Amino acid sequence: MKKNKWYLHPAFYIVIILYFILGFSTLLFGEKWGNLFFLEDTYFENVGALSLGIAAVISFYIFVLALKNRKTTNFHWFKLLVYLGLAFLYFFGAGEEISWGQRIFNIPQPEVLADENVQEELNIHNLAVFEDSDLLKADNIFTVFWVGFAVLLPALSLASKSFREFIEKLTPIVHWDIGLLFIFNYLAAQLAKPIFHSFYSYKTITFTQAVQEVKESNYEVLFIFLSLAVLWDLHRLIEDKAATPAKQN
Repeated sequence: MKKNKWYLHPAFYIVIILYFILGFSTLLFGEKWGNLFFLEDTYFENVGALSLGIAAVISFYIFVLALKNRKTTNFHWFKLLVYLGLAFLYFFGAGEEISWGQRIFNIPQPEVLADENVQEELNIHNLAVFEDSDLLKADNIFTVFWVGFAVLLPALSLASKSFREFIEKLTPIVHWDIGLLFIFNYLAAQLAKPIFHSFYSYKTITFTQAVQEVKESNYEVLFIFLSLAVLWDLHRLIEDKAATPAKQN
């Protein structure tokens, strides 16, 4: 008998949604709490970086597990590269969030980036070539990624069995319910703007930036659970494939 999938349990979604609501409610807090939540190297940024780091470790383990069991699963080499690519992508995102430890280790700004990085930090996503472009801005690229991977692929796979049979040979397909949490976070951020704007009193950063910090952190937390769901499905697949010959004898 197959084990129940934890990411289909209602309690999981209730906890995540409550966490998101609580996160956006911090926009109501005053100056003192703002210093703890919205600035660089404080709660939301650190949670986001840590979440991406955890997702990277999980994804690298998924790659190793898939590679080790390739004879059992008969995975296409491209799917293995996707597992590995996700690990590197999450790792890169975690490093970018903390500017690769620049502020932690007090690393001086490299001269080559001094005139190119709009925030004078040791990262790539704040380079002027990205920040000054609506198309290449990091937030837009990030949005395209989560919409495509966590929403569109699962939705198309749910709508078309033939599409799913083809695409899951090349990439993991996460359950569409997790994609709904990404959508909920996006909608919550949009609703937070008219609801909390008049109550926002933190003067160090703008209200728009504060909303962005909460929203990004929530997305990054979701990538932990997305990675765990991919790992769970891989374990179940390996178990099922390994048990198949025994059933036939």
